[in-house]
Amino acid sequence: MIVDGEQWERLADVPRLLGSRPAATIRAWVRSGRVRAIRLGDGGHREVYVAITDVLAADASTPRRRARHRRVT
Repeated sequence: MIVDGEQWERLADVPRLLGSRPAATIRAWVRSGRVRAIRLGDGGHREVYVAITDVLAADASTPRRRARHRRVT
């Protein structure tokens, strides 16, 4: 969805579209205010849309965690 020339996508679709972080990480960014979000819909069914530019900026500024090395004994 394009609003005022800016792309917004459903929060649930962002990981699949961008191949980036899981939806839980993006939700945490929304709660902390790093990513702008809007909620659309009535009380029965509500969808959350996030600004893609904010998601890309937050993703670029957050280092990725490396998997721990397992020692084989």
